[in-house]
Amino acid sequence: MNSRLELTNKLAVVLHSSPYRNSSLIIHFFLKDYGKVSAIAKGVKAKKIKNNQSLLLQPFNVLSLSLIGREQYELLILKNVERVDNEVTWNLSGKALYCAYYLNELLLRLLPSQIECADIFSLYNEVLVMLSHSEQALSYIDDPIAYEIPLRIFEYKLLELLGYGLNVSHDIYSDKAINEMTSYYYQISSGPSEKAVIGEPYLLISGKTLIALSNLQFLEKKVLQEAKQLLKWAIAEHLGDKPLKSREIFKQLYQTSLSNIN
Repeated sequence: MNSRLELTNKLAVVLHSSPYRNSSLIIHFFLKDYGKVSAIAKGVKAKKIKNNQSLLLQPFNVLSLSLIGREQYELLILKNVERVDNEVTWNLSGKALYCAYYLNELLLRLLPSQIECADIFSLYNEVLVMLSHSEQALSYIDDPIAYEIPLRIFEYKLLELLGYGLNVSHDIYSDKAINEMTSYYYQISSGPSEKAVIGEPYLLISGKTLIALSNLQFLEKKVLQEAKQLLKWAIAEHLGDKPLKSREIFKQLYQTSLSNIN
C-alpha cells in the first residue's frame, strides 16, 4: 500500500517550471531539507491576477511550501505557497541573472530527490549573494571575472557536496603535495599526476591552478580559465549527453563580452 507523503511549511526556491494542461504548472522545487521535488501546481494560471500564485512561483523567490502526495510517485501536489519575507532576497539582473539560471539548471540536473540538502542550499544562497554584489558593483564596467569567480566556487563546492569532489591536493602516484611550479596531467576519474597515463584522457593543468581551487582563490585570469576547463569536464561526467541549455543561451547573448563565462 502506498504511504502518504505530506511536507508542511518547507523552505524552498523554484528551479524550473513548465505548463501543464490549460491552467496548471509542473514545478521543480529545491527544498532546503528535502532536496529536489517536483509538484503540480493546479489551476494557478487560471486565477485572477491579484490572487495568482503563479506570480510567486518564479525562480529566486524564497518560499514556504506545503505539498502532499504518495511516496512512490515523483509528482506531488502543491497545496499552499507563501513568500518568506524575512529571508534574504537576491537582486539579480542582467548578466548576474543569467548566471543564476545556470546555477538552477545545474541543480535541476544534479540534485538528488528527497534528500536533505541544507549545505547545498546554503551554498546556493551564498553564491547568489555574490552574484548580486557583482552586478551592483560592476554595473558600469564589463569584467567577466566578476561573474566567473562565483560560478567556479559554486561548481567546485557543489561537486564536493554531492560526493564528486576533485582531488586537488596530491599527486595520485607519488602522493606528493601539489607543487605550484609543476604541470600535471589530470585524469577526471582519479586526479593529477606528473606523468601521463597512456590511453587515459587527461587535461594538462598547472599546480598553481590546483592550489587555487583548493583555496577557492582565483587571482589570475589564466588560473581561472584552467579551473573553468577542469570543472566543466568534471561536471560533464555527471550530466550525460544532454548539454546545458543555459550555457548555450548565455553564449548567444554575451558572446563578445563574456565569451569565457562558463
